[in-house]
Amino acid sequence: MVLSVVLPVYNEEGTIEQVVSDHYHILMSLGRRIADWEIVCLDDASSDATASILRRLEQEIPKLRVLTHQTNQGIYASFRDLFAAARGTHVYLTASDGQWPASNLAKMCGTLEDGADLVVGVRSNRNQVYGAMRRVISFLFNLLPRMFFGVKTADAGSIKLGIREVFNFGLISHSPFVEAERIIQAQSRGYRVAFVPIEFLSRTAGKERGASWRNVRRSLVDCFRCLGAYGFRLGWPD
Repeated sequence: MVLSVVLPVYNEEGTIEQVVSDHYHILMSLGRRIADWEIVCLDDASSDATASILRRLEQEIPKLRVLTHQTNQGIYASFRDLFAAARGTHVYLTASDGQWPASNLAKMCGTLEDGADLVVGVRSNRNQVYGAMRRVISFLFNLLPRMFFGVKTADAGSIKLGIREVFNFGLISHSPFVEAERIIQAQSRGYRVAFVPIEFLSRTAGKERGASWRNVRRSLVDCFRCLGAYGFRLGWPD
């Protein structure tokens, strides 16, 4: 395994240095479990000190690569460009907000070694970390793929580890729903998808943006676009 750890970054000056450092140290600790690795961060035109912190870290931390968007393009474009830039045989998608401890990577590697093609981390404590509205939105976006496509996504917006091919699917979504579509496609194509509980923390800095009404609206549109493209598959997964 040659592992690319990819992180989309936007206005995370309070967390990004610790997140990158933690992942660097966990990668070093994996030793012979991986043949080689890299960390790839994409700064989506941050307006705070994030860019300067990343430039300094790139000089200090071996195998860290920093990409930039000159204008803010959103999370979909950040995912797309990160996956295209990744050089590994396997990709680990995580976040830069400090809510996903680097120790999750070691646990998910174990599941991958057991034969999974894609491992999805499941936040078992979301109800303790998120408010009521965010929990409702999360519930609905896990329910819709089960209703419409007969596919379990469990926690589509969570961290993921898998073979490179899964992250290079030609997907039609242009919103956060793209990660649910990725899981739908993986299961439909016969890839082995595993769901494992992971550690998830409350934010200590930065601003929560994932459940904005703009993202919710765009994700609903993409859900119905996928329904039109893939068809209605009534039935509940085991």
